[in-house]
Amino acid sequence: MAGGAYSKEQLALLLEGVSRIFNGFIVGLVLGVLFVIAYVTIVLSSFGNVDFLIHGFGILFIILGLLSLPIDYYFLYSGLVYLSRVDRNKYGIGAWGGLGLLVLSGVLIAYGIYLAISHISLSMLLIIAVPIIIVGLIIQILMYIALYRLGNDFNVSYLTAGIIILIVAAVIYAIPVINIAGGILALVGFILMLIGLNEVKKKIEAMIMSK
Repeated sequence: MAGGAYSKEQLALLLEGVSRIFNGFIVGLVLGVLFVIAYVTIVLSSFGNVDFLIHGFGILFIILGLLSLPIDYYFLYSGLVYLSRVDRNKYGIGAWGGLGLLVLSGVLIAYGIYLAISHISLSMLLIIAVPIIIVGLIIQILMYIALYRLGNDFNVSYLTAGIIILIVAAVIYAIPVINIAGGILALVGFILMLIGLNEVKKKIEAMIMSK
């Protein structure tokens, strides 16, 4: 079903979904910046004390998980559910990704509690983190597939291009030697995705006004 073939009621659902997803990414960006600042502060304050570093990470992950849970539920998960209510076959995969995001927030809280009360090495911390990172990447891809289809549905190239770049960036970022390039690509993809989502919003609003 192309963008112009949706009913006014379906367009209203899409608009609500896209608006929530857009706002969720903006809030997530702010939360991400605060996380990086806190992360750097903990590293610089540890002075080589591994226990302090790991316990600090644990507390940070607990706070991040607790903050992310309601934000992810209201903005990303609910937004993706709104899309899937319009076309489950096309956008349902994104709703599953949003649900996975909620589960991941819970896992992050549990992981943070474990780090805060345990005495483990940095190598063990990384070993435990690897499967969490992999699952997080899969969850992101599920959501990105739905957003790619949204951009394709409404013929918004900014959105589809941004999603492709984000997926490539996520893979590159996982490679230690070139992860800086992945971070730069991710920033470009994120900006394009936001521009694309805003463009989709404008198109849906215009379609609603014309019906």
